[in-house]
Parts: sequence; structure tokens; C-alpha cells
Amino acid sequence: MNSGDINLDPNGLYILLSDIGAEFRFHWGLYLAKESAYGTIFHVINGPHTGNKWEYQTKSSNRIPYSLNLLLAIKIAVIDPVLHDALAERLAQVPVRDSGRYGPVSCRVWLKEALEELDNEGYIALKAPVSQIEEDAINDAEDNRARRRRTVIKSPLSRA
Repeated sequence: MNSGDINLDPNGLYILLSDIGAEFRFHWGLYLAKESAYGTIFHVINGPHTGNKWEYQTKSSNRIPYSLNLLLAIKIAVIDPVLHDALAERLAQVPVRDSGRYGPVSCRVWLKEALEELDNEGYIALKAPVSQIEEDAINDAEDNRARRRRTVIKSPLSRA
């Protein structure tokens, strides 16, 4: 994997896809870059440490630009600093459960529900269905894995 650092715009909201070692499967999360190398991760996780149940987690990080597991960061919005706390509070309210729209709970399903809710409430402005954003993200992340690279893109399907 190319170990070069990636550049993230301050106040940018990104979809992150990280390598979990399975073809066409990734860990999905949202990341709010508060500075170029510091921000907050919003995602759901599961494993032995959570009793194998999906749980919402938010944490500050200064590692995202250096993460070798990160395959793709898609900028989907610019969030005004006065809205950072409100965004964090809103994401904490997104249910961690099976979705009538998207299926059994997973990090990907939670993220898709979060995108729908953020779009409906005006935090972000998507120009395409969430399913199209998902499909494009999977294709780009899989291509990056094959080419052993990491990229940051601005989604043409949002008004970032």
C-alpha cells in the first residue's frame, strides 16, 4: 500500500472505506476533519469487545491521514464549525439496528441511514441516491485495493 499521507480539508465531512481483507467488503465510517490531520470518526463497530453486537462509536483521531488500511475518503460536504457539535449529536441519534431500506445492521447500513438522515435535515446535500454513492464508493475502493493506493475524492454526487 502506498504509505504517502493523504490530505483532508478542514471542515470536510468524508465517507471512509477501510480495508478489512475481504473482496468488495470494507469498514465504512464518517469522518469530520476539524483540521487537516485531526478530526472525529463516527461509525458502528462490532466484535468480542462489544459482545458481537453492533455499537455506535465516535472518537477523535489524528491517524486518518496516515492509516494504511484506509482505501478511500470521499468528501461529501463542508460543515461550518458552528455545526460540528450539532452534527455529532445528530449522528449519535442514528439508530443502530436493521434497516427497512438497506437490510441487516452493519457499518455500511448505518452509514447509509446516516447519509439519508443528514440529507433530509440539510446537513449535507446529495445529488444522487445513497445507493449510487455506495456503488461508486465500492468500485473506487476496490480499484484502490487492486492498485495498492489510497485516494481522496470529492463526490460528484454531493454538493461538497
